[in-house]
Amino acid sequence: MSKPRIVGELVIVAYKAIVGKQDPFVIFRLGETTKKTKTDLRGGQHPTWDDQVNLPVPEKKTLVVVQVYDEDAKRQELISECELDISQVLVDGEADDWYPLHYKGRPAGEIYLELTFYSAVSFFFFLYVHYKI
Repeated sequence: MSKPRIVGELVIVAYKAIVGKQDPFVIFRLGETTKKTKTDLRGGQHPTWDDQVNLPVPEKKTLVVVQVYDEDAKRQELISECELDISQVLVDGEADDWYPLHYKGRPAGEIYLELTFYSAVSFFFFLYVHYKI
């Protein structure tokens, strides 16, 4: 089976969150790629990461899974999660916002993310294809 065509790169900066008292880190999953932020030790209810992850964007993949985990000495425990539809980010190029987090169907805080999309198709090629310039 062939690999999906990469249409660009999504840069996600996880700035901060409002969650329970833990030592949290964030995992982002898009298509077959998974990336992890650093852990904010003693981050508590208001962790701050200011950490960037870069994810290749496969063609026709527009759902990013965001999972916040507690870094425990014995195991990693899921604290909260959400799914982001990045369709509009792929069009607009960026989005910065607070996104609601849930755990087992219940509200479990929110996370502030900065999303930036860089297309693999050059701007000049895009103009040529769409406007024959």
